[in-house]
Amino acid sequence: MSWLRGLIVLALTFNASGFIFANPSLQDLQRQIDELRLIVKEQKKEIERLREELKKHQKQPVQQPTVTAPSGENLNFYGFLRLDSIFDSGLTNNAQTPFWVLSPSNANKRRTGNQQISIHPRLTRLGINFLAPTNIVKGFNVTGKFEIDWQNAQGVTPESRPLPRIRHAYLQLQRGNYSLMLGQYWDLISPLLPSPNDDTLMWNAGNLGDRRPQIRLSYEPKDKPISWAIALGLTGAIDQKDLDNNGVRDGEDSGLPNVQTRIGWRFSKGELGLWAHHAWERTTNPVAGQTCFMSQSIGLDYRWRMGSEWDVRGEIWVGRNLSDFRGGIGQGINPFTGSEIRSRGGWLELGWRYSPRQRLAIGYTFDDPKDGDVPAGGRTKNSAWYLHHRWRLNGNMEIGFNYLFWTTKWQGQTTGIDHRINTFVQHNF
Repeated sequence: MSWLRGLIVLALTFNASGFIFANPSLQDLQRQIDELRLIVKEQKKEIERLREELKKHQKQPVQQPTVTAPSGENLNFYGFLRLDSIFDSGLTNNAQTPFWVLSPSNANKRRTGNQQISIHPRLTRLGINFLAPTNIVKGFNVTGKFEIDWQNAQGVTPESRPLPRIRHAYLQLQRGNYSLMLGQYWDLISPLLPSPNDDTLMWNAGNLGDRRPQIRLSYEPKDKPISWAIALGLTGAIDQKDLDNNGVRDGEDSGLPNVQTRIGWRFSKGELGLWAHHAWERTTNPVAGQTCFMSQSIGLDYRWRMGSEWDVRGEIWVGRNLSDFRGGIGQGINPFTGSEIRSRGGWLELGWRYSPRQRLAIGYTFDDPKDGDVPAGGRTKNSAWYLHHRWRLNGNMEIGFNYLFWTTKWQGQTTGIDHRINTFVQHNF
């Protein structure tokens, strides 16, 4: 029986072979299928190779031009060239560094038409990162930053000769999860920034914090969700407050630095922070019967990425005497009553990165001092709705567009309204 089954299998094999050879179209079709299978297999290998190269490229930081100083530090240069064009339908306190909108009741606005326009390169930036040689301070990594732009107050010098402004200038010593920063850097409180208005970052309109000289100790572990930091800073670095006009800033006259602290909690797609500050001010001569004043704030910051395209971020806060921290719409003390002006505010932004090179954001920001604390003619609310778009072109070129519907309410005066349009071109290096 086994020999019979073998003959049958052999006969069927010859018949099948004969059928195929008798049908050359089927033979060609089989050959084409085999070739396609081979092509698909090779394409899969190529796709996997390209994916691996892309991952390696994304992990590697952008290498900046590096030079070595005579002292041995490695210096990395960076920055950008930028030109801003700005149109305002109403008058702000300053076309290039706006904090609020003037009231139509203001004598400076009593003219036909209130539009203003400005074009400037002041936000052009130049920076240097440096890394000290290993073990220059035993057990610590020593780094630093020096960064300038030209966004000083408009009118100080001709527009063709703006003065440089120090943004950052600090030294940092790091060991493990701890770091000590010495110099000028961002305030520890209110660490996030809304997207529009790069001139003044919506300061005095809902966004607190600025840059100031400080000493900061931070704990930022990479393997734990909790981080914290505490800083001692110069009070009066922003508002230059000298209520009694004795030639000494009231913050320095107190003999104490301001204290700032923040605790952060990182989660899978974002971070939540709780922060506060306390500052002392003192005058030599009484102001409305007072010589000692306090500045305080407490607030929350939040950011959350929803997938690869959407993100939400914002801040909320309350405080008093916040003029040195960009709050209270620039009002700290009522000079007629000696009271510290209380205020609340914050901002919220929804961002949409609808392509790798483009991001659109919409948001709202407000600063709302307590009306009873504000003197006659003072500002009682400053708010803005905004639309922001940034587009990175091929290479290092970027273009951007900001629109703000900005309103400022005044004590006993008509509300100021401004439609602000800002476009810019920026080339990074």
